Amino acid sequence: MGGSPVSFLIRGPGLLCAALAFGAHAAPCPEAVEGLVSPGHLVMATNPTLPPLQYVTVDGQIAGMRIELGNEIARRLCLTPVMFSTSFAQLTLGLLEKRWDVINTGMFYTAQRARLMEMIPYEIQAISVSLNDDSALHLTRLEDLSGFSIGVEMGGIEEHYAREADHALRDAGRPGFDIKTFQNVGIAFAGLRARQVTAVFSIDAVARRNALQGGVKPVLKGLYPTPVALALRDPTLAQRLAVVLENMRVDGTLDRLLSPYGVSPFPGRITVSGPSDPSGMH
Repeated sequence: MGGSPVSFLIRGPGLLCAALAFGAHAAPCPEAVEGLVSPGHLVMATNPTLPPLQYVTVDGQIAGMRIELGNEIARRLCLTPVMFSTSFAQLTLGLLEKRWDVINTGMFYTAQRARLMEMIPYEIQAISVSLNDDSALHLTRLEDLSGFSIGVEMGGIEEHYAREADHALRDAGRPGFDIKTFQNVGIAFAGLRARQVTAVFSIDAVARRNALQGGVKPVLKGLYPTPVALALRDPTLAQRLAVVLENMRVDGTLDRLLSPYGVSPFPGRITVSGPSDPSGMH
């Protein structure tokens, strides 16, 4: 990638848009990309509350692994990447209202979502259970948290699996979890450090990042491995992005981008699953 990147910020109602204009491209540009909200730009939205995967730096820039991924996809399509920061609750609505082309926030694949949006699974994420460093609780399996409090991000896959495990414990006649929801996972970890909860459910990479910051440690990891996907509204654009991601998988770029963050690429060929291809993943 030649030249120095030029970054700039655009402010809108309730949103911060960070765009990065790339320099010269090493390869010729492909044919024109159809289905874009803004011609010449790949407009993406993220909920930047999961460092190191997506977060806002101290100087207001959106950064992280998924931002690097979006920038590389845009580069290969000779498009300028534009990244919006918004709440998780607004991501799907904004996509359907054509405010952005792509949800790039580590959205877990579900059959429900694939009936609503075009989804491209490209990575696998699993869940960790973190405790305070000085916790006397000895965990060897999830059931050992029976009767204890657990912090989760509200509405995330972590809450889904925590409630699923809670129901299983109660169905077996054991005490369930005291599940406490937080606005985002960073606040959940603050609650753990403040001893408002006994444990936190988070994705593995976020648990590792918090452990490096001190005071907490992941005790169980690799739970509930689940595909993570980009989500799009336009099926033609989704097919173009799936081809780019598959090429990145084949040439090793995807693994090189994900591995420093401890994230595994999606196994096998990367394809679209959604309303345009109901025969995809279920």
